[in-house]
Amino acid sequence: MPECEICGEEADRLITCKSCGAKFCEDCGSPIERLCEFCAEEKEFDEEADLDEEGFEEDEDTDEKG
Repeated sequence: MPECEICGEEADRLITCKSCGAKFCEDCGSPIERLCEFCAEEKEFDEEADLDEEGFEEDEDTDEKG
C-alpha cells in the first residue's frame, strides 16, 4: 500500500500535489484543489499578502489625492 509523504501513513489512494509534486493522502491536503497542506497554506498566505498589498496601494492613492 502506498505511503503518504506528509504524514507517513499508508493510504488506499494518494494525490499528487500540483505545486510541489508530493504524494499525499486525503487527510493531508485538498484532493479537490490537488494541493498538499503545505502548498495550500502557502497559497492562502500568498492570497492574503496580495489582498494586503492591494489595500495598501489603494490607501497610498487616497493619501496622495487627499
